[in-house]
Amino acid sequence: MTLKSVTVKVIGALLLAAVCGLAEADDQALLSRAQALLENGQAQEAYSLLQSYEETMIGNAQYDRAFAEAAAGVGAYNEASLALERVLQLDAGALSARMELARIYRSMDNDEQAKYQLEKISSSTSSTSVLQESRNELQLVEEKLSKRRKRPAFDPQIAKRPATAPEVVAAIPVGPSIPPQVAVDLGPVMAKARQLLNDGQPLAAYDTLAQLEFEGSGNVEFDYLLGVAALDAGKPDRATLALERVLAVDPNFAGARIDMGRAYTMLGNTIQAKEEFNAVLKLNPPDNARQKVERFIAEIEQRNQPEKARWSGFFAFTLGRDSNVNSATRNSEQFIAGFNASVILDRDSTETASNYLGVAGKIQFNYRLNEKVSFYAGLDSELQRNFQASQFDRSAAAVRLGAITSFAKHELEFSVVAGKSFLEQHAYRDLAGLAVQWRYNLNDQNQLQAVVQHNRLRYPEAETRVFDTDQNILGLNWLRSFGENNRGIGFIGTFIGAESDIHGNESGAKRFYGIRGGGQYGLTANAALYGTLGVTFADYDRLSIVHLKTRADRRYDMVLGLNYQLWSNWSLRPQLSLTHQDSNIGLYDFDRNEIFVTLRRDWR
Repeated sequence: MTLKSVTVKVIGALLLAAVCGLAEADDQALLSRAQALLENGQAQEAYSLLQSYEETMIGNAQYDRAFAEAAAGVGAYNEASLALERVLQLDAGALSARMELARIYRSMDNDEQAKYQLEKISSSTSSTSVLQESRNELQLVEEKLSKRRKRPAFDPQIAKRPATAPEVVAAIPVGPSIPPQVAVDLGPVMAKARQLLNDGQPLAAYDTLAQLEFEGSGNVEFDYLLGVAALDAGKPDRATLALERVLAVDPNFAGARIDMGRAYTMLGNTIQAKEEFNAVLKLNPPDNARQKVERFIAEIEQRNQPEKARWSGFFAFTLGRDSNVNSATRNSEQFIAGFNASVILDRDSTETASNYLGVAGKIQFNYRLNEKVSFYAGLDSELQRNFQASQFDRSAAAVRLGAITSFAKHELEFSVVAGKSFLEQHAYRDLAGLAVQWRYNLNDQNQLQAVVQHNRLRYPEAETRVFDTDQNILGLNWLRSFGENNRGIGFIGTFIGAESDIHGNESGAKRFYGIRGGGQYGLTANAALYGTLGVTFADYDRLSIVHLKTRADRRYDMVLGLNYQLWSNWSLRPQLSLTHQDSNIGLYDFDRNEIFVTLRRDWR
């Protein structure tokens, strides 16, 4: 055994925080690119980029805000409204999101919903500026609604469904058909639309009716026919607008409620779809209609069953230079107080520099049970070959299993890991661990994290078994987004931990604690600068009979890098890492400088 082995210790909290930091960096890099595209007026490009990550990022408040802005920029107002509704489900107090939602509803001519959102803002804020802004918007909406109310009144009992409606509504009693009193004769247009629907031409029927939407808006029969045509033509977002006008006049119009439910189902808004279908059931429809509606509800329930398996992962190639691949002291001559003499360390126990090639990869299986619970299983692996110091070639592999559950603003993650590392192609260390992480979203810009971790480290070789230890760590982190459009993210965290002494380590058990901080900032649509700073204090509890001291270390780490997006899933990452460790025992002093570039391909 060489003395260099003593310096190879696991600082678990630093490793865990680094992994979390990389995951946050990936997500923030995506959002930074999207925001830069939006700022440059490239809404379609931002929309396409964000849409490709929807499966994994949906539910992230920052992602949903950016997606809403991009969707609105390309005219996909319904998608934008759904994204903002997800934001408000997580944080009902996000007034800026509610204001954006109100403006989108105005763009969709859904003034009733816009008014509802604006009134909610006015009743829940004490900010003078926000209150004034919402009242100004509300005044514009009310003026528009007032003009609409001045049109000729219509009998709310006009609820007869056109002849092209599905048979589900046929058995539901509706009021008598009373000829509408309108300034414009809508009869010929509606007759033509009905014929087109009967002929299987819903798009032509919709186009025919849409030309007179302003004149016919408020006429229950016209609005309902327009909603049916839009729905059959594959325009569920337009259908909801027309059907909302129908239900504003006659909330008990069962046919309109059923079609509203169908429209929401097509839009993927299953929660509101079920509300509409359940409202129909409360109207006590005939048995055949009830069965049809219950079938719609059953289909929605089926859609909400667990998602299919999804795979994700990455592989990466790294080329770099490490000034100290073995994390050893620079001074080959060391004074040993216990012997009252100096010794000369062998080559492998002193600082050794080398160029290296690294390969790393990860594959993960994800399974989402429902909206609140998901599971994952993954395999991580890495390999590093040192060109000038092959005796320090290393590799490792680990299997991870975990579960994530979310509720309101909270998220809990439970994980276990089992891994093995190799040095010079020989088994070096076994790892088994478990962790519990809690994340709490304070609002759109702030998140708190806490993690508790236990690791069991075992060295299979007899000469290194003295380093066997059980490690316990508690970490706390605060993350905050900042800057225009939240293009930056910063974090600060602290941790404390302990490593036991199982087989008589010369230095004894270890207690350590530290602090880390850093962040990432999107420079352009494709580039983001990131960096971290950290310090770790480690104190041991046994007097070394060789050095006549109780060991105490201070370690300082700095990372600076750039994440450059080459293509959709390819990135290039140049990085500089600096480490400096001071110890009251000279054998454990070392400096390590590493510069490298990584080419990475992700799958999501």
